[in-house]
Amino acid sequence: MDSRKLACMAAAGFIGVGLTAAVTADAKPREIVVEGKRFDPETQRRVSYADLNLAFRPQQKVLLRRISSTSHRLCGDLGFYKPSERWGCTRGAVRGTDDQVAAAIDRAKLKMAGKPVGPAIAIPIVIGSR
Repeated sequence: MDSRKLACMAAAGFIGVGLTAAVTADAKPREIVVEGKRFDPETQRRVSYADLNLAFRPQQKVLLRRISSTSHRLCGDLGFYKPSERWGCTRGAVRGTDDQVAAAIDRAKLKMAGKPVGPAIAIPIVIGSR
């Protein structure tokens, strides 16, 4: 091997070791913080679907009825007593679960197809306080 190539390789190695040492010398262990969403029983309710197979339309309708009735009761608990206010609150709460319901249905369909998925969970309904 040419002495010039050997010198370049040695220099590259030396620089690489130096950079690695510089980076690891200042590296401190990072703290990992996992934050979960806090469940507030005053403004939230959970609707379980663990007993349903959401791959089937009739079971999806059962979940939607559960969400709607739970939302309606929650809105009443939060002081929405006038029918127009209560139905508006209920509609907003139900719409707020649309993405979660779609994900749960997709999960159920994947499970039916034999794909590995996590366990069935509950869908949280959240309403901001008045």
